[in-house]
Amino acid sequence: MNYTDIFALISVLTGQARDEFAGLKAGEAGGQPISQILCPRPLPADEIEGNTVFCGSVQVPEDHSKPDGKKITLEFAILKSHSLYPEADPVVYLQGGPGGSSIGQIPLLAQTFEPFRKTRDVVFWDQRSAGLSGQSVKCFNALAANAALIAQKNYTTTEIDGSNIGNNTIADCLREVEAAGIDISKYNTTENAKDVPLIVSALGYESYNMYGMSYGSKLALETMRVAPEGIRSVIIDGVAPSWVKLYETFAQKVSEPIEHVVEQCKADASCNATFPDLDKVIIDTLHAAKAGKVIHQGKPMEPRTIFRPFEERNGQYGRLSMTPYLPAFIYELHRGKEMPTVDMLVGLDFVMPMAGDDDVTKAATMLPKAQRALIGALADNVAISARIDRSNQNVMEQLRDEIDASKNYGPVATLFDTELEKALIAARGDDADKGAKIVSDYTALQNTKPSKDSLRSFVTSYTTGDATTRLLALIDGMSDAELSGSFTIIQRDVAKSEHGFFGDLYLFNYACQEDLPFNSFEGYERFTAAQKYPYIGDDADEMARFVFGSCIPFKQVQRENWQVPVKSGIPTLSIGSLYDSQTPASWAKVATEELTNAQVFMIPEAGHGALAYQPCVGDMGVAFIDKPERKLSDACTESISIDWHIPDWAKASK
Repeated sequence: MNYTDIFALISVLTGQARDEFAGLKAGEAGGQPISQILCPRPLPADEIEGNTVFCGSVQVPEDHSKPDGKKITLEFAILKSHSLYPEADPVVYLQGGPGGSSIGQIPLLAQTFEPFRKTRDVVFWDQRSAGLSGQSVKCFNALAANAALIAQKNYTTTEIDGSNIGNNTIADCLREVEAAGIDISKYNTTENAKDVPLIVSALGYESYNMYGMSYGSKLALETMRVAPEGIRSVIIDGVAPSWVKLYETFAQKVSEPIEHVVEQCKADASCNATFPDLDKVIIDTLHAAKAGKVIHQGKPMEPRTIFRPFEERNGQYGRLSMTPYLPAFIYELHRGKEMPTVDMLVGLDFVMPMAGDDDVTKAATMLPKAQRALIGALADNVAISARIDRSNQNVMEQLRDEIDASKNYGPVATLFDTELEKALIAARGDDADKGAKIVSDYTALQNTKPSKDSLRSFVTSYTTGDATTRLLALIDGMSDAELSGSFTIIQRDVAKSEHGFFGDLYLFNYACQEDLPFNSFEGYERFTAAQKYPYIGDDADEMARFVFGSCIPFKQVQRENWQVPVKSGIPTLSIGSLYDSQTPASWAKVATEELTNAQVFMIPEAGHGALAYQPCVGDMGVAFIDKPERKLSDACTESISIDWHIPDWAKASK
């Protein structure tokens, strides 16, 4: 943040700045009204709500075959281009999951899509039955009844044998939604795909570029199939084609990243000479671990622990890579002697640190003394800059809280929320049962029509003495706007505690209806048993049972052409990541079987969603969208190398 940014912020706060989204709010952009909503917090320090970022809602048909029928509301966000002369076609990001919230990840998406904002707006929304757009399929009674368990992430799903199908949180929620007359079969990928051009048009864009990540890649492919009008180019990253048996192939998400490490080590002369026949050593080590013969620090190590570093590289954005240490990790377990690499990784619980001064010092070892000193000064400045960035973020959040208190919720509503929290903590004490009842009744308020009587009833039920007197006085002093603000705060607070539960529910809503007709637990067992690396089931069985069991209450719905590859000539860039343990890299190639204008790249040292791991993927994506017919080189993949770790014991043995 600089002085120019601060002056721009002041202009917005004083109403002097040009309203970048005036046409959108007036419904002039796409011909239909758009409602502005508050963007979820936190926001990046350099984003100004209503100026550089806009959040709102738009309506689409629940059933696209009945365009004049029931409408549902979807929440969206626009990250404005930094250019005063942006291209007319935005980047439309399609979130993964399925059921994941993109609106709740504005800081991550602003950082990830920064390269694209130099010339284009970036648009995204919470899809039907996802994130903030999931209100249309909420089960308020089941939420209230299970609020304490949901807040503790201890809710129940159906066992794989169906033994508790009549008594678990997911099934209870599903029954309530169906009893309310909501047809959840309309909350699927094909209807999602038909939403895309409607939303893009409503926001005032005629053509657009899609960037689909994870489930978003599946949605992008389906949009190419059923609603291709206006699509200029497509990037799919962390690819999950609908014609892959996603839930029978859990084991591939473990075995393929292992095989990539084997291939990468074999291709490097030093690694291959130090750790020959790595695949055979891995297999032998797994067999020994299963037999209880792999001992680390006096305790047997199970096969699933050996799989962990191969899988858990995934999701470690911005951290030092674990890949260089994996061959040494395996060999040390196999040798059964000194284990410095194993000690390090286990000691870190397989979470690598962020790069720091020590890493810079190590990398600069070969430089002359004077140059090392200057490099050290630069590293110090980086640390100072990071502290300033954190401070700016905190100050901006305080400023946004102040704006919310004075403008969006009202000062009395904000004060009531603060006082109520203190009173409830005191009232609960150490009584867990009372705490659960408080959480349940507070959760129930989110589906209550805003009224002072509802707040009074809740306050008098759970508070006493002076606290009750203060809270009732605040309720009496609320304006209509502040009363509405209080219930908005309640909905916001409850949504945070429900996030994990609804993430699972929304995922199951898609997976169980449209993927499970083509997947079975028996198929999963057959596929797992056929893998090159043994005992992967020890690692994957629990997740497979969770998914297949949770799907039992859902009605499976066969989707037309769901298992048929998409045919299209739209320019497409398909990206696989070599240590992706959610969608194997090879699926990036599978997705392009019938795409006549596609390019495929495999990115080393990247996990699920290569764009978040390697900066050159952003460069490649921008170049592709700028000129979709351009034939891209291998510059990105060739720029990434692995400096394999050779421990002292291995050096001594040469």
